[in-house]
Amino acid sequence: MDRGLNPLTWQRRHLVTWAALIVAGAGAGLVFAWFLSPFSRLGGLDPALILAWLHYPQSYLPYVAASAITAGLAYYAGDLLTGAR
Repeated sequence: MDRGLNPLTWQRRHLVTWAALIVAGAGAGLVFAWFLSPFSRLGGLDPALILAWLHYPQSYLPYVAASAITAGLAYYAGDLLTGAR
């Protein structure tokens, strides 16, 4: 069994990089969802509108989850293909 397939056996630097990319992907999904929302067309980057929009997670949660999962899987696939362990 290849120990590189199991993320629990990865080195700490790989885990930190993986977690950072997942968080960055989630942030990118949140920004993407904001620019697709009707709230962004009302006031651009008004902090009050952004906070009001955050009260409706059903409008942005699918984008955040999909972006985080995609970023995590992309790093996992890249790590497997390059053998960077």
